[in-house]
This record gives sequence, structure tokens and C-alpha cells, in this order.
Amino acid sequence: MSVETGLRLVVIISDSVRGHVNQSRGVASWLSKRTGAEVLELEIPQLKGFRRFKVRRSAARLSDGSKKTALEWLAAADGEGALKALDRRLREGEGPPSSLILISAGSMPAFYNLALGRILRCPCVTIMTPGVTGTAPFDFAIVPEHDYPRAAPNVMTTVGAPNLILREEIRAAGETLLREYPPKRGHRWGVLVGGDDKNYRVTASWVYEAIGEIFREAERGDADLYISTSRRTPPEAEEALRRMASGRDNVRFMLLASADPLNPVPAILGACGEIIVTEDSVNMVSESVTAGHRAVLLRTERAGVLKKRLQAATSMMVSSGLLPPRALWGVPRFDLAFESFRAMGLLIDFKDWLNERRGIAGISVDEGKLADDGFNEARRAADWILSNLPSFVRL
Repeated sequence: MSVETGLRLVVIISDSVRGHVNQSRGVASWLSKRTGAEVLELEIPQLKGFRRFKVRRSAARLSDGSKKTALEWLAAADGEGALKALDRRLREGEGPPSSLILISAGSMPAFYNLALGRILRCPCVTIMTPGVTGTAPFDFAIVPEHDYPRAAPNVMTTVGAPNLILREEIRAAGETLLREYPPKRGHRWGVLVGGDDKNYRVTASWVYEAIGEIFREAERGDADLYISTSRRTPPEAEEALRRMASGRDNVRFMLLASADPLNPVPAILGACGEIIVTEDSVNMVSESVTAGHRAVLLRTERAGVLKKRLQAATSMMVSSGLLPPRALWGVPRFDLAFESFRAMGLLIDFKDWLNERRGIAGISVDEGKLADDGFNEARRAADWILSNLPSFVRL
């Protein structure tokens, strides 16, 4: 599919947060594939402390659509360098503002996105719901359905998160990984371990219990393991994983994020036939299913007894109709995304997966074969933007 829109440049407004950048790059790459547009990344200033708070709070004024307000806000937020860079690119031949799209993920990049869009009179795309401004001021908003965005012509809901996973690229990366770390057994399983956040905990004791069960099942199931941790994985959990993996020849590859900044996830997705991923990361689950896998969801520990009880109480009130669904927060809200994946046949809980495996023992599985190219939210988002771009008018 090729679309003629006059689009020449897609600019990612980045805060260098890996998850945010990955989502923006995913949509931008498909916009580029469809139109031939160049993709450029601009990093926003790293404001801190009270200044960041002040700039963030004042971003609410950007909703008025005024170019003057946008210029004032951008100057206060040290964003004039980004404006000069874009202005220079437009003068150098990228064409009028209609040939430019700005895209960002996360709140702080969204504010710079909106300010630059107001000044340059070009379309603005936000991924996720920005705090302070919300999605209304943006021309296009790509929001996960578990955030319960209000229905609007400028809003598209996604299942999980858009990402940069492309089938042809992960296949090539997987082949490279297998050449460097060749398998010895009949099956290959990828294990993607996340880490701590406001809702989930990955502790050493959890590693010994949950990952230990994976190791035992791999021994029974004639499977090699390809393992990765994340930057949020606590040191004690990584150390527990290191000790457990020591001396196991079926752990063919293990990369600990604290020791190596390389991102091996695409290669693992391309190399393995089963992908087991911890529940703390909707992004990693989304990447797994975009790669064509049915993700095996591994539950972790929860953060805080009181928080868990409050989330459960809120969930109960939503179920009884006392609160609207958008009142859900924490684990119950993310569980909605997993339920959507499960309903599409793209996810199974680890315990159910174990039961399924033990019920079909002895049946051969075609390891490494990826499903058809049906699920890709980044591609769907790009196509939605392009289908609506001809009607874009900046008043």
C-alpha cells in the first residue's frame, strides 16, 4: 500500500524513554513505509525539579490554539532549539508545513509536540493520553483501550501499545542470534523478565519460584531458553536469575540489562517458538503478539498490600456499576488489555499454558514459526492517520 499525501517528513519528539520512543518509532516507520517520508528525531530538553513542574503545569495554556501562547511556552521550556531545527529543515526543501507531521508518546514530549504544531501549523499526533492537556487539542490521538479514552473523531483506540516490531527484521535478528548461540534441543523458548513499578514487583524469591518452574518445564519439554531482563529488573532479582542459570546448558543465551544496554528482545522474538513475558509490561506483551506469537503471561508479585486492596475495591465498584470503567487503576486496568489479547487468541496465562502443554505431551510443535501478519497496531494507526490526513485543516 502506497499513499500520496504530500507528506515528506515525520518528526518524532522524544524524551529518550525507551518505551515512548519505541511506540513513536513504530507508527513513524509505517508512515514512512506508506509515503516514503523521512523520519527525524528531536530530543526535548531534560527539565528537572520545580522548573519541570512549572513548565508542565503551564502546558494547559497550549489548549487555546494560540501561536503566541505556544511561542511563549516553548521559550519558557527551552524548546526554541527544536523550533529552529524544524524551521531550517522546512526552508531547506522539506516543503510547506502540510508536508510535516509531529508525533510523540508520553506527556512531556506531547507538550512540545503541541507547541511546535501550533507554531508551524502542522498536524500533531500523540500516543497515550497526555496529562494536563488531554487528547482534545491534538489532530490525532492513539490511545490504548484500557485507558478508556472518550470517543472522538481525533481518537483511535489500540489493543496494547504500538511498537517497532517488523516481521522481516525480527526474523533476520533471530537467525543471527541462533547462529551465535545455537540451540541444542528441539524447542526454543524466550523468557522476557520485566521489573518493579508502581503496581508490580519482581523479587529474588519470585525468580526462584516462577522462573524456577520455567527451568523445570524446559527440562521436561526438551527446550532451550533465551532470556532477557529489563532496566527495571532489580539487582537482587538479576543475581537470583544468574545463579539459577549457572551450569544449565539449556540456557543458551541470557542478557542482563544491568550489564549490557543491547536490546535483544527482537532477536528473541524472531528466534523462539514460545514467548513467556511478565505481566508488568504491556509493551513487551504487545511486541510479542505483534511478532506473531501467542504471549504466555507470567504473573508477578504485587506492590503494596493496601494498594492491592484499594484496586480490588475499585474494581468491585466498577463491576457493580457504582463507578464508571475509567475509574479502574493499576493492575485491574492493565488486566483489561490482557483480556483483549486473550479474547483474540493472542495470550494465555502461564498456568493455563502449563496445563495445555501437559495435556498434549508428545505432540510436536513447529518452533520458530510466526503467525500471519494480521496484528500490528502501529501499522493500523499509521493507516488511520493517512486516511484522515487529506481532511486536515489548521484554522
